[in-house]
Amino acid sequence: MSGAIKPKRVVVSDDAVPFVARGGRVFSRLVLRADPDVSPGDEVLVLDSNDRVITVAKAY
Repeated sequence: MSGAIKPKRVVVSDDAVPFVARGGRVFSRLVLRADPDVSPGDEVLVLDSNDRVITVAKAY
């Protein structure tokens, strides 16, 4: 897909997955890695350590 926008990604620890999947917030200590260009207000894919999508969230 030419010109497609690649979604920004945040990967959280597996311990956080149940909490985040129920609508909990992602705290920085739970983040394993994130795309370097994530900025406040961006919509991001929140993934587990196996790159499965947990939810879509707004970065702040």
